[in-house]
Amino acid sequence: MTAMYRIMIGLSFAIGITTAAIALKKRGVPGNIIAYSAVLEIMLSMYLALVTAYILSGAENYGLNGSGGAFGILLGAFIFSKITPKYKDAIYSAYVIILPLMYGIGKIGCSFAGCCGGIKLNGGKAFPIQIVEAIVFLAVFAASAFAFFKEKYEPVTAAIIYAAVKIVLDFFRDTHEEHLITTNQVMCVVIIALLLGVKFISYKAAFFKHN
Repeated sequence: MTAMYRIMIGLSFAIGITTAAIALKKRGVPGNIIAYSAVLEIMLSMYLALVTAYILSGAENYGLNGSGGAFGILLGAFIFSKITPKYKDAIYSAYVIILPLMYGIGKIGCSFAGCCGGIKLNGGKAFPIQIVEAIVFLAVFAASAFAFFKEKYEPVTAAIIYAAVKIVLDFFRDTHEEHLITTNQVMCVVIIALLLGVKFISYKAAFFKHN
C-alpha cells in the first residue's frame, strides 16, 4: 500500500467521524455519548473492514474492505441506538450520512494504490472505477448533507440508496469479467434486505400504535 493510500484512509476516518460528531452536536447529543459512540464506530468499522478483506482474500492477505467497514458503521449505530434510545434517530442519521463521505475519500486513496481496477474498455484502457466511485459517492454525500440540514434526511432509506449505488458501480469493476455477481454486491444485497426488514418492522409498529 502506498503512503498516499494510508493517508487518504486515515483522512476518511478522521473526516467522517468528525462530521458525525458535528451532526450529533447539532441534534443536541451530549459530548460523552458522542465520544463513546465514535470509539465504538471506529473499532467496529476497522475490525469488520479488516476481517472482511482477510476472508475475501482466502485468508491470504490483509487489507480494508469498504463494504465490511460500512457494515461496521451500521452495526455500531444499531448497537448505540439500543444503549441510548433517547438519541436513536440522531445516531442513525449522523453515522449513516458519513458512509458515502468516508467511502468517497477512501476511493481517492485506492486510485493512488491501484488496488482495484475497472472493466476493460475499447482500446484496452481500464474504466477509471476508483475516481468514478469517489466522485459519485462524494456527490451522494453532498445531496445527503443538504437533506440533513433541511431536516428531510431519512437514514434507513439513505443507506438503502447507498448500497444500491454501490451495486450498480460494482458492475464496472474488473471482477465482473470473471463473475456475474461479486461478493461486494452480495454483501450490499444483504444490507438492503436487513434495512428493508427494519423499515417493515418500524411501519408495522407504527401501524399497531395508531390502531
